Amino acid sequence: MIDRRTFLLTPLALAAAARKPNLLLIVARGWRGQATPWAGDPDLVAPNLEQFGREAAVIPRAYSCYPRSTPARAALITGRFPHATGVIKDGAPVPASEVTIGAVLKAAGYRVDSLQIAPALKFLEENRSVPFFLQVWLDPPRVPGFYDAARLHPRENVTSEDARERLARTYGTWSTLDRDLGYMMKALERLGLVDDTIVIFTSDHGQQLGSHGLDGDDVAFEESVRIPLAIRYPRAVRPGPSDLLMSQLDLMPTLLGFCGEAAPEGVQGHDLSGLLRGEKGERPESLYAEGRIGQRDEWRMLVLGSDKLVINAQAEVTHLFNLADDPYELTNLAHEPAVQLKRDQLAALLRTSMRKVGDFKKR
Repeated sequence: MIDRRTFLLTPLALAAAARKPNLLLIVARGWRGQATPWAGDPDLVAPNLEQFGREAAVIPRAYSCYPRSTPARAALITGRFPHATGVIKDGAPVPASEVTIGAVLKAAGYRVDSLQIAPALKFLEENRSVPFFLQVWLDPPRVPGFYDAARLHPRENVTSEDARERLARTYGTWSTLDRDLGYMMKALERLGLVDDTIVIFTSDHGQQLGSHGLDGDDVAFEESVRIPLAIRYPRAVRPGPSDLLMSQLDLMPTLLGFCGEAAPEGVQGHDLSGLLRGEKGERPESLYAEGRIGQRDEWRMLVLGSDKLVINAQAEVTHLFNLADDPYELTNLAHEPAVQLKRDQLAALLRTSMRKVGDFKKR
């Protein structure tokens, strides 16, 4: 029998110590940021997400950069805005010229795949001994779980008469997806992969579900643009709430940073891995998002502190909210004389952000 010191110097032990972390990226379609345990949602029944949130760094102020499924998912894996990739509508393919996080990690020796829940569990079994990057897409089930619509608490900005029924169906969907999250976490534990796997829970975008009288997504209201984001990495990230302002664009370079890989040229998100480890660094002060590109009601959004400004394709200010005073966005300050200076300052910063990311450059 070899002693502990001799074992620690063996090539096997050194290789194990040098092994890069696994990545498990779980993306739940249409799960809005307000419907999380860490946001205090009174109606959500999601015990697995609740447990996950206690073990992870949670980012309450995380935003979709384009609240529509295909553009948002393309942005998540490329770290680039939809206006830059050209993926501006559902069903559009990611151009072959775009470099994805999967391509970078595959070149670095990772096993890479993008799967639904059942084959994802099989993937974990077959690849537990090598570094892997697995994307798991949680799409709404055909038969959601049951929720009693009469017991729900619609948000204060809900004006639709039939909102309760839609909310009940959606909360039932989220409860079913929470079950799938539980399957993945139990599989990691059973395979001994918990400590060596960075697990991310997020979504592509939110949903209105009756807020402001709207259904669906692709609008600049918080219900559509805010997304859940929790990152669990026991070896490096301390659990608890983070005050970071984070775009889904930031996930690609941040996850590469955790894996010791540089982001490819052209990535527009920020590597926040150091900040999430508790290191000092430059913090994002503002956040830019876009929507409905090429349509009559195209928009752009800037968030700075508690202020949110929205413009149309003609660069006219359409909405201005202070999210600290008005979290439900019930009072549009866009045309209030008392905030003209603030509005002009935010509009100037939005135009600067637009130039930095090359928005409208090709039009």
